Amino acid sequence: MNYCGNLYIVLFEPDDMVLLKNGPSNRRRFLDVMISQLKKNYLFSLNQYMKILEQRNNYLRQIKYENKPEEMLEIWDESLSEYGYIVWKYRNEFIEKIKEKVNYFHMQMTGQKEKITIEYNSTCSAKQKYLNVLKKNRKIDIIKGYTINGIHRDDFSIQINGRPVNVYGSQGQQRTTIISLKLSELEIINEEVGEQPILLLDDFMSELDDKRISNFLENIKDNQIIITCTNQLKLEKTKGSFYKVENGKIYIT
Repeated sequence: MNYCGNLYIVLFEPDDMVLLKNGPSNRRRFLDVMISQLKKNYLFSLNQYMKILEQRNNYLRQIKYENKPEEMLEIWDESLSEYGYIVWKYRNEFIEKIKEKVNYFHMQMTGQKEKITIEYNSTCSAKQKYLNVLKKNRKIDIIKGYTINGIHRDDFSIQINGRPVNVYGSQGQQRTTIISLKLSELEIINEEVGEQPILLLDDFMSELDDKRISNFLENIKDNQIIITCTNQLKLEKTKGSFYKVENGKIYIT
């Protein structure tokens, strides 16, 4: 935890495609990693929430199997709603910041043809609202033995021209979407801390046409970037050095 906030890095790698293709936990992790770089209090609040959640889940099972008094849940509900709302505020602030930026970068890379939108879904947009949800679903939580609602179930959806990109988007559109998210992340970090992060790109060109690659490179030309790829890049408008790795040795080309 002591290293958080000391070195700012934005990484794109092929595995980032799980943000769109897999479940909500990957999208929550994206938010958590991003915000933790900028707001150390966020990591503290998130950890507190997760500890209280574990305690509440344990007590739910005690109610179910050991007939413990249900009223004791009030203790955990109060704390859970308090930290849940704090985490929601951080996440919502970040989503609001990223909305405009991600659409700008995506439009730039697609020649103004694709509009991207993001919607954040949560039950914790107010402390009292979340308390009410916990009370309403208490019987269900007891039956299941775990808390079915909260920021641990939050998600955000992404649409291109009003259609869910994870369902209707092509491979190229999905990759462009993730790259747009990463560029937005880069700009937010720069605005927040006044320091340009290092951008690491691993095999970003797969499934992108030449136009999208050219537009992307144009948008990142003023950043400090390290790119790994299997094809030669054309950096006509961008200064850079090329290194070739062959048989474990590095050559300057």
